[in-house]
Amino acid sequence: MNDASFSTIDEYIASFDKEGQYILNQVRQIIKEVSPKETKETISYKMPTFRYQGNLMHFALFKKHLGLYPGPAAIEAFEKDLKAFKTSKGAIQIPLDKPIPEDLIRKLIAFNVDILKDKKGPTWDSHKSTWVDAEEFMNQLIVKTKSPLKKEFKWGSDVYTFQGKNVIGWGGFKDFFSLWFYNGVFLNDAEKVLVNASEGKTKALRQWRFKDVSEMNEKKILAYIEESVQTIRDGKEIKIERSAPREVTGILKEALNQNKEFHNAFDKLTPGKQKEYIEYIDEAKQEKTKFARIEKIIPLILDGKGLHDKYKK
Repeated sequence: MNDASFSTIDEYIASFDKEGQYILNQVRQIIKEVSPKETKETISYKMPTFRYQGNLMHFALFKKHLGLYPGPAAIEAFEKDLKAFKTSKGAIQIPLDKPIPEDLIRKLIAFNVDILKDKKGPTWDSHKSTWVDAEEFMNQLIVKTKSPLKKEFKWGSDVYTFQGKNVIGWGGFKDFFSLWFYNGVFLNDAEKVLVNASEGKTKALRQWRFKDVSEMNEKKILAYIEESVQTIRDGKEIKIERSAPREVTGILKEALNQNKEFHNAFDKLTPGKQKEYIEYIDEAKQEKTKFARIEKIIPLILDGKGLHDKYKK
């Protein structure tokens, strides 16, 4: 699998030799033939991906095999058809010396379409239109700060930083519009407005919530921003406590044992990245959720990525 980053499937395919391009174009065409017209092509985890209200199929070309990632449910449903291939909970390996199993790919796509056709998309930004005025207020205010802040995109939203440290971000929710002060624990909080949204979990971040844009005072908010910048100049930060490595157990351990390539890639990750994945799987309560999460992390781990790397700039 190539290490380069691609923005389109065309770019991904063009990076291979003629033989590789032929295989990838063949798979792409098969998926297109059986996918609904609303299906979108994209690059996800550096792999060609077809999405229809969820993941229909990731696929990627490696040195000795073609990787297909239709998800654990599809693989389980077609277990008998897949006996000729090496599989894990979320991945199928097609050796390059064997013909592409066209009918099988069609079945896998049709299966996923049937599962996803009634699925509703995420609504994390469904309240955004409610807070247009508050967003505009902050967009106008942020350029008035005395300290030079850099606008970056992290965790799905804009975050303003100083000397590489997070200062402030904001977003609208159902009942309130929130400013996030990433070093809020160190602020004097002159207005007595800051709250910890996740007591016991959130260490430094504090929120200032508003129910209407009319409550937002430019002078006071700017003062909090400048104080936040000063905490960075003063070197104030909460040191992350390093905990002992966590042991791989359960379904994740089983998936690693079934796929040598997956296991080797996991072993090459840093202890911190391994821990992120272990906790991500362990915190899922239902088995089907664990399987779905394993499907998501396999391509990331094979690519040497951490769970949250795409948010780190």
